[in-house]
Amino acid sequence: MRDDLKKEFVRRITQANPVSMITVLYDMTLVYLGDAGKAYENGEEKGFVQEIHRAQDCLMELCNSLNMKYEPAPVLYELYLYMHRELAGAVITNSAEPLKQPESILRRLRDAYMELEKTGSFEPVMDNTQQIYAGLTYGKHSLVESVTDPSGNRGFLA
Repeated sequence: MRDDLKKEFVRRITQANPVSMITVLYDMTLVYLGDAGKAYENGEEKGFVQEIHRAQDCLMELCNSLNMKYEPAPVLYELYLYMHRELAGAVITNSAEPLKQPESILRRLRDAYMELEKTGSFEPVMDNTQQIYAGLTYGKHSLVESVTDPSGNRGFLA
């Protein structure tokens, strides 16, 4: 994953609510699958396996985030495990073909969660984070984001 994408994901996580955290995990998994496909095309077996393992880690995080008391958590759990097995099959067979189905499923789930984000107002998961304002100033070729930290204390409070 490129450094600019890492920074973007960190920014999104610090501002995320519970629903958008799931969307961020879907996006991260899709980026890892895309990177795995590129590594496969370039003949980089080690990079291919590494990116698939990262995508599998995201799927396991999605599994762990489910509350099994409520629907559709059991169905999503089975779906995440299915995608995890497909990715394991890609590693075993050293083929990018098994990546297509999980990628398609993840895109549809991501779209559904994006719609869910629009319908509700949720509180951010993290407290005591920096506020980010975009559009207050402009750079020469891009939008500049301003970061404010009114408390001077960043991170977790004990």
